[in-house]
Amino acid sequence: MKLDVKLLLSIIVVIAIIMVNVAPRVFSEYFNQIQEAMLKGGLLGFYLLMVIQSIIAVIPAEAVLIMGGSAFGFEASSVSGTLGLMSGALINYAIGLKFGRPLVERLVNGEQLEKVENLFVKHGYKIIFAARFIPWISFDAVSYFAGATGIALASFTVATFLGTVPRALFYSYMGEKVGTSISEGDVTLLNYLLLATFIAVVLLILVSRREKTSRKPVEEDGGASLSAPPLSETGYSPAAPLSAAS
Repeated sequence: MKLDVKLLLSIIVVIAIIMVNVAPRVFSEYFNQIQEAMLKGGLLGFYLLMVIQSIIAVIPAEAVLIMGGSAFGFEASSVSGTLGLMSGALINYAIGLKFGRPLVERLVNGEQLEKVENLFVKHGYKIIFAARFIPWISFDAVSYFAGATGIALASFTVATFLGTVPRALFYSYMGEKVGTSISEGDVTLLNYLLLATFIAVVLLILVSRREKTSRKPVEEDGGASLSAPPLSETGYSPAAPLSAAS
């Protein structure tokens, strides 16, 4: 049975909402323990966690940044979080560049790879920047794919940086505020954040299912294959990878 990550995340958020309101003291204790663990690891440990998260993507970057903001404050979390996300993205890019598409297809979920490929066809390297703000697109897949198709390193780095900074700033700021409110015994802000996350996940599930439903008729009629989509107006074609910039 295939694991539905979005459904699992929605269940986790619901459990967190229940815990926050039914047993706020217990939740605060767990939160403080995680915060203390991050403080023991220091900024270096936080940076390494962001790098690992960027490569393996087991834990959402948003959750790590929020805990970083709570533990280290807005400024330190923003800087370390940005550096960690950038480092992880560049490592993923290098893996894609070095080993090419065959390895990328093994590392990335087929559905995510198809979404990324379609976006590259339509928008070219601009999607590297936009992907940081599209929650249903895996940025790991974007980084791998950018390297595998030979997108220029300079273009990838600039676009990734411009998309990463606002994300790190926002979640680090939220983390600092949430941490302060929890330490004062107020979970109102955390409730709002969890509720917003739950609504976002539900919307993502609905959008994902709608996309799958709309693709079925095309696939049944022998639509375009993922391995050979048409050349787009951006000049990108997966069948003819771009050359890396010198």
